[in-house]
Amino acid sequence: MTNSDVAELGVIDLEAIRDRTLELSWVDRVVVSRAWPNGIRVRVMPHHAIARRTSIDNSEHAITTSEVVRALELAKASHLTSDHYLVSAVPLGFELDDSPEWVLNPIRMSAHSMTGHYHLMMLPISTMQNIDRALKGANIGVEKMVVSSLATAEASLLKDEKEYGVCLVDIGAGTTNVAVYVDGRLALTHTFQRGGEHVTRDIAAVLQTTTEEAERLKLLYGCVDLKVVKPDHMIQFQGIDGPQTISRIELTEIIMARYEEILGLVRDELVKNGAIQGLYHGVVLTGDASHIEGMVYADEQHQAALRRSQYSTVAGLLMFSQSDTQDTIVEQDDVERLSLAKRVKRALFGFNDTLKSIF
Repeated sequence: MTNSDVAELGVIDLEAIRDRTLELSWVDRVVVSRAWPNGIRVRVMPHHAIARRTSIDNSEHAITTSEVVRALELAKASHLTSDHYLVSAVPLGFELDDSPEWVLNPIRMSAHSMTGHYHLMMLPISTMQNIDRALKGANIGVEKMVVSSLATAEASLLKDEKEYGVCLVDIGAGTTNVAVYVDGRLALTHTFQRGGEHVTRDIAAVLQTTTEEAERLKLLYGCVDLKVVKPDHMIQFQGIDGPQTISRIELTEIIMARYEEILGLVRDELVKNGAIQGLYHGVVLTGDASHIEGMVYADEQHQAALRRSQYSTVAGLLMFSQSDTQDTIVEQDDVERLSLAKRVKRALFGFNDTLKSIF
C-alpha cells in the first residue's frame, strides 16, 4: 500500500458512503464521527508471544485481573518493538505452575506462578500513521483497529467449529485472510496478497480486454470446476480490438489457475505450521470471491463449507463493538453469555442509538 492509496481510501470511500446514504429519502445529513477500520489492505504480522513466568504473590495465591494484565504487558514488552503498532492481542491461554494444560480464564484460580500466551498482531508504525492521517483528513476518529479475519470469524464460525479445529479462509477483493482455531483458541492468522481482483486482472491480460469487461465475465460466467462446464458453451465479449469469442472452458481454466494458487498458498501455510491435521471441521470459505461457481468442489479435499455471508465482517465488527472481552480476560461474573443472534441484536440496537445521536 502506497501513501496515495491510504490518502484516497480516507477520502474517496468515505465520500462514497456519504453519497450512497444521502440517496435514502429519509436522510438529509451524514456525519461520520467514529470508525472501526478493518478493510484497509495492509499486511498484519502475527506473532506468538509468551510472557515470562510471573509469581502470584498474594497470600492466597489467587490469580486476579492485575496478574493477567501484567502478563499481557510482559508479552508486549518482550515482543513489540518501537517501530510496530499493536493492532490486537488475543489471549491463547495461561500456563499455571508446570501444568501442561492451558487455562483460558485463570482469574480466581490458585497457582504459585503463571505464564501467559498471546497472539499479537502488529503492523509497521509508519503504516498506522498513514492510516491515521488519512482518516483524520476526513474528520474521522479511530476508536479501535480490528483485524478483519477476527471480525469475520466472530460472525462466521460456530463455537463447536472453533473447539474441534477449523480454518476460516476469507477470499476478498485484494487479499485472502486465513484464521485457524483449535481447542477454542486462535492458533494461526495469515494474510496473502491475492484475491478476486487478481482473477479479474488475469482475465483482462489473457483475453486482451478491459478490466470492466473482465469483471463482467468473471461475475457472469466464472467457475472453478470444469466438470460443471458444458464443452459447447461459447461466450462473446468485447476485446480491445473488437468483439471476441471464447469458450467457457477456456475462461474457467484462466480463473482456476489463480484460485489454485490461492488455495495452494493456504495449504502450504497450514502444513508449515502443522495445523492441517487438526482441522476436524475442515475449511469454512467466506468473502465475495469465494462465491464463484464450483468453489466448494475445488477445495473438497479439505471438507470445505461455503458460508454465503456477504456482510460477515461487518456483523463481526458490530459484535466486537459491543464486546469488552476480545483482547482481555474479565471476571466470570461480568461475562454475559449471549447467543449469536442476541449479540448481533444488541449490537444493532447500539448502532441504531448511535445513528439517532448523529441525525
